[in-house]
Amino acid sequence: MNRRATLLVALCAVVFGGLMMRGADPEIAKVGPTGSARPTATVTVPLRQSPHVIPVADPEATGDPYAALARTLHARGVQIWFEADMVARWLEGPQSFQEALDRLGQLASVPGVQGFKVADELGYGDGINSAAQATDFLRAVRSGLARVAPHAQVLVDVVVPELGCLPWTSAGSQSCAREVNAKHPACTEAAVTGYLRQGLVDRLDLSTSLLDEWTYQAWGLSQVQAQQAAWRHVNALGWDKLTVLQSRKALADAGGYQGSAIQADHDVQTFVDAPTAGGARAVDVWCWRQGYDGHTVSLLADDLAPNPLWQRLEARHRAGVRLITHITPSLLLPTKAERSEEIARFASVFDEAFVAAGTG
Repeated sequence: MNRRATLLVALCAVVFGGLMMRGADPEIAKVGPTGSARPTATVTVPLRQSPHVIPVADPEATGDPYAALARTLHARGVQIWFEADMVARWLEGPQSFQEALDRLGQLASVPGVQGFKVADELGYGDGINSAAQATDFLRAVRSGLARVAPHAQVLVDVVVPELGCLPWTSAGSQSCAREVNAKHPACTEAAVTGYLRQGLVDRLDLSTSLLDEWTYQAWGLSQVQAQQAAWRHVNALGWDKLTVLQSRKALADAGGYQGSAIQADHDVQTFVDAPTAGGARAVDVWCWRQGYDGHTVSLLADDLAPNPLWQRLEARHRAGVRLITHITPSLLLPTKAERSEEIARFASVFDEAFVAAGTG
């Protein structure tokens, strides 16, 4: 949607001061369920069964809070994806990797489980440093899950910084694309195309790694227009024929989303409406509640009161947009009554959940 420069400058002045605090994509560096640092060593994982199994014999037992949360959400109609940092486990070595696979195999029997999110921002600062290494990892995951959870889907989330540079357009930057591709060779569009063509990813959670509004303004377009162009390009690459595409964006703040109604309109138009219009089958909005950078960030404040973003997500949910977010049992509200209200509020907007797998 073309806008005159004067209108764009006015919009930027009102809206994007707050967005500058959040910054451009790529997504904020999200911590995993354990909050641990990512290792950097590379290993080759043999295809064998380890005798060492994570000691959770029955995920249906009440002693497993991860399975219990998944069952509670599923009872509300929410589909479940367990998420585990399998990249870290793979880099740690064969025994650690197999232990995590065994845990996922146990969780596969929990009702409502669609599959597993096995990588967070694959190849983007996680210790995976080449497309070949990422391919080896994905093959190890695919073959490992075929043994322990043969019907589970494999979901990977990626940041593709090249897409935000728009190098295929006259407005975009070839130098921007060369720079980010050299820095992140495992998450270029060519690398991701390779993973998809090999059938290694059933669902792709995609961040187009948008730059900030001021950069796009200098290029003669808006952030929304950049997102629309990026998703048109993704479809031209044929990714929608090779996997189920989903969009992703971090919108949580300390104490709940802090944006105004105008900012919420912009966030939803850019990170929900544009991707779904471009073919995204669902949108992953990070996160329900999680520790990050010394704070607890969330979409809602602890009193669960609606905010401008929440109201717009409710409207999109009613219109049929599938929404997903991340949730862990350790950060649910403290009392039984509060947790009951929290789960009900969660299920009123989110169709699917990424639940921490408890892989340690």
